Amino acid sequence: MVPKEPLIIIWELARAEQAGDPFAFRFVPQEYVLRGEGGVFRSAVFPWEPGLLTDLEALRLPRRDPAIVARVGETLRRFLDSAGFPEYERAIESAQQDQRPIVLTVRSAAAELYALPWELLTLRGSGQALGELTSLLLRYEWPSAGPPATINAVPTAQEGRLLFAWSAAGGAVPAAEQLSAIAAACQQGGVSFDVTTNVVANASCGRLAAALESARKSGDPIAVLQLLCHGGAAGSSFGLVLDREDAADENGVVDAARLRQLLAPYAKTLRLVVLCACDSGNPGVLGNQLGSVAQTLHRVGIPSVIASRFPLSVSGSIRLTEVLYHQLLAKTQSLEASLLAVRRRLAEDPSQIDWANLQLYARAADGDDTRPLSFRPYRGLLSFQPEHQRFLFGRDAEIKEIVTELSTLILTGKPRLLIVAGASGTGKSSLLLAGAVPKLLLDPSARFRFVRMRPGSQPLATLEAALTLDPGADSRPVLLVVDQLEEIFTHVTSPAQRQAFARRLWSLATDQQSPAQISILLTLRVDFIGRCGELSLDDAGLCLDRIAYDEAHRVFVSKLDRAQLRAVITEPATLVGLQLEDGLTNRMLQELGEEPGALPLLEDTLDLLWQRRTGRTLTQRAYDEIGGVTGALTGRADALVDALPEPEQRTAQRLLVRLVDPNLPSLGQDYSAAARRRVHLESLRSGTPEELARLDRVLAQFVEARLLFTTREGDQQLVEVAHEALIRKWTRLHAWLRADQARLAALEEFAVWTKRWRDYGTLLVHEELSHAERLLSHCEADLENDTRTLLRDSRTRASGSTLFSRGVLALGAFLLISFFLGMVLLSYSSDGTARSDVGTMLLFGALFGVLLPAVSIVYFLVVLIRVLLQAWRRFKTTKRNKSPKK
Repeated sequence: MVPKEPLIIIWELARAEQAGDPFAFRFVPQEYVLRGEGGVFRSAVFPWEPGLLTDLEALRLPRRDPAIVARVGETLRRFLDSAGFPEYERAIESAQQDQRPIVLTVRSAAAELYALPWELLTLRGSGQALGELTSLLLRYEWPSAGPPATINAVPTAQEGRLLFAWSAAGGAVPAAEQLSAIAAACQQGGVSFDVTTNVVANASCGRLAAALESARKSGDPIAVLQLLCHGGAAGSSFGLVLDREDAADENGVVDAARLRQLLAPYAKTLRLVVLCACDSGNPGVLGNQLGSVAQTLHRVGIPSVIASRFPLSVSGSIRLTEVLYHQLLAKTQSLEASLLAVRRRLAEDPSQIDWANLQLYARAADGDDTRPLSFRPYRGLLSFQPEHQRFLFGRDAEIKEIVTELSTLILTGKPRLLIVAGASGTGKSSLLLAGAVPKLLLDPSARFRFVRMRPGSQPLATLEAALTLDPGADSRPVLLVVDQLEEIFTHVTSPAQRQAFARRLWSLATDQQSPAQISILLTLRVDFIGRCGELSLDDAGLCLDRIAYDEAHRVFVSKLDRAQLRAVITEPATLVGLQLEDGLTNRMLQELGEEPGALPLLEDTLDLLWQRRTGRTLTQRAYDEIGGVTGALTGRADALVDALPEPEQRTAQRLLVRLVDPNLPSLGQDYSAAARRRVHLESLRSGTPEELARLDRVLAQFVEARLLFTTREGDQQLVEVAHEALIRKWTRLHAWLRADQARLAALEEFAVWTKRWRDYGTLLVHEELSHAERLLSHCEADLENDTRTLLRDSRTRASGSTLFSRGVLALGAFLLISFFLGMVLLSYSSDGTARSDVGTMLLFGALFGVLLPAVSIVYFLVVLIRVLLQAWRRFKTTKRNKSPKK
């Protein structure tokens, strides 16, 4: 349902005289000017007189006369009647009939007008006060109270923190009740809240400042501050009673000026301050320059301040806290809608006037839908968990089907096992955990105790540990969710372990005698249903695939259609007050097309758009920057890898290829059915201390980027790819996987050669050795020591054979050359004439040729000795490898 546009009314009031000085108050009837629509100015005289001041003071009393409340309201209405209020009244009544929200802002350049309780102004027709109207929000704005609030003042990827500070220096306060209400709302809303860092007990100015500064330095600043204490007089105005810094402090009342000094440095990140203190909105004596605490904090630039004009009851402060934070956090409502809910709840107590005392200081420029705490409505590549149920859209029919089917199995006494099957990327885990499970847990007739697990590498042990986590403490029936059942095929190598796990699940589902009956929901990738035929569930031969195809025990989850995808995009944004630029939704849907695993890609894109939002808008510009739906995921992964130093890039490559199942035949060129693996982190931690530190750095960056995530299985930490869409779409990972396949193939060949060498002493020769040298580029760093020895000996033998051959050739060449050279030289006499004595020539040629061949013979002998030594070493190695192992 599209929310209706609110009726926006702004009353701008100024004095007719001395309008430039907001504090120039004279205690006599004064004329004021009201600026209306279209710049029309109308004047009216307000009757400042002692009787009015007496009535205003009487409103602070616990048991006030209802007639005084009505009289003050009538005075305010009569004042505005001559300034055009009847026109506003008609517009307000019309908006009420149309069920349109109404936002009325009182903005005045005359400080004394903020002392008037405009919430009590009565309508002529119904006699109702403005503060009683359930659809009208009244807020106050000091002119030029700082620039409009920037929703991105806190870094866009963070939600901001809540700080609860309390002091009982002025008397007892309901700190425990308010703390319990805030903690419960944070838990329901999935907001982090730790009493050690989010609570300041016995608050003083110093302790409060230290907490704010610590949060700022941590990079996670405080966005919402709730102060619970007593109010107290501070001269002509009111302040807050906080703890003293030390015993030397004379007074524990902190005036508005001191609080302004304390909080002003954090005005850019503080979006809301809630003052649960009496008179925190009371300006004190009319005409004093300071004004109320709430007004002072608003003027310094804090976007929204909630305070009480007069004393606030204890019960009222508790209701304020309970309703405000439940609406803000659990229901993700705007501050305006939350405050209206608070006022309605306060009005239920007729003995108090807290509903009229409550004030909101805020700026009209910030709009009518402000969110002091921002929520991350999209999950990226991570699955939805039960605490994210409010952000899950588009699966209402499937949720209803799962709940109905499981309830039917329970009521009819059939085995309580239901398989939720679908393709990768259809959101099975999210559908179950954030959709069906919360609905089942709310069923009062079942009263389930929720247990969940993933099979991992030791599924049976993990199952038993999950079921005995709370032994005997609770006899309620158990709702067991086994997420990603396919892990028994991708993570478990032993068929016997798979079989034992499947049989154990079936026995739990069929056990009708146990007082805590267990109902089981399984998620399973549809392409693994065929393998379920490997698992028999009982001695009769019933196999799990038969259960998976039985309509009574199976719900198929199809990919989201276009209308469902549109809901996934727009509904979470609307829930947290965001909007998408015109055309952006259609552009994303068009790019997704018929992509089978569209959901994780879409969620990742939306999460990136949320992080790059402009104010409360997801923009086309941000969509272009991230590269659209298909480019967002891989672009983020590429950017992360590119930013890594070269050694860490190699570490990332070795890490990621280990997280992809290498046993699927699809890893040739088609990665559409590739499966991820969950790997024990310790199995990856090998190498030098420097290499281990590098692995830790790389892993931390990939987890922070939501590309990988870690979980625990017992005392072991596991790591895995956040979603298989990354495996299917990332071309760089595909190249790494192909390279890794080449590495594995090369290592397999080396393993064969090494075994042959161990058994028979066979070295690599000729083309075989050349092929091995080429394979080294794929896996040299992963070779074992025996393989390195084999390569070294093969190279030495090849080198020795070459030297021997060359030596023989060289010897023959030298002998032949020497012989003929001697013959030529001795064929001439000393006078240059040719000799004719052939015998002499031959004799001297042979003798002359001995000197040169001697060099070759020495060289030959050296080569021969080296070859013999190599043969001896090879013989000893073969003998050692063949000897029996002790």
